[in-house]
Amino acid sequence: MRAPGELSEQADDTTASEVVASGRRLRVALLAVIAVATLVVAGGAGWLVGHRHGSPVADASVDVGFARDMSTHHQQAVTMAGFERDHTSNPDLKLLAYNIEDTQSFEIGQMTGWLDSWGLVRSTTRAPMQWMAGHDHLTSGGLMPGMATAEQMNAFETLNGTALDIDFLQLMIHHHQGGIPMAQYVLDHAKEPYVRALAKAMITIQSDEIVQMEQTLRKLGGSPLPAPTN
Repeated sequence: MRAPGELSEQADDTTASEVVASGRRLRVALLAVIAVATLVVAGGAGWLVGHRHGSPVADASVDVGFARDMSTHHQQAVTMAGFERDHTSNPDLKLLAYNIEDTQSFEIGQMTGWLDSWGLVRSTTRAPMQWMAGHDHLTSGGLMPGMATAEQMNAFETLNGTALDIDFLQLMIHHHQGGIPMAQYVLDHAKEPYVRALAKAMITIQSDEIVQMEQTLRKLGGSPLPAPTN
């Protein structure tokens, strides 16, 4: 039989763990809010600068290629996050999925808005990733780094319960790992400061989310997929 003091210590430990977990979730949510606010200001400034000087960004530039390709990359993440949000029974993952869906949907709006303001079409016949040193960055299936295959997406949408949560975390971690190097390249090479600001925000938020997702995945008994090699 445990002494009352021991029970009190265990309760304190449990409370502390809950506070830490709650703080971590709040930090991710706050990062998303801060990023959205930053992008609103940066995107508005970029639109004004582009129109004031009347000089559109070159169609073959890093800025334009990133806006087009990352919009496509993000759309798959939005689809996965929306499915997870609607089908998981895990409240922490429901919140995480909502944050990913909301943040990346907003970022898609930013990037397609830039293309419109630059007077450029949202789609192109250019092959993906040409702005980032060419086709060698694509997977053998022609996908951008980290993206799930059609087979993986179809299988994901048949799952439920813990199996669904594990698969979501594995695919989303992999997806983030593929997207971060793209954003880093833009941070290093893009011309427009507001484009670099978005890339920096993506790196910060997604790096933090990877840490959170890996911790949750291991608690559920899963392990991350091999990181993208392309």
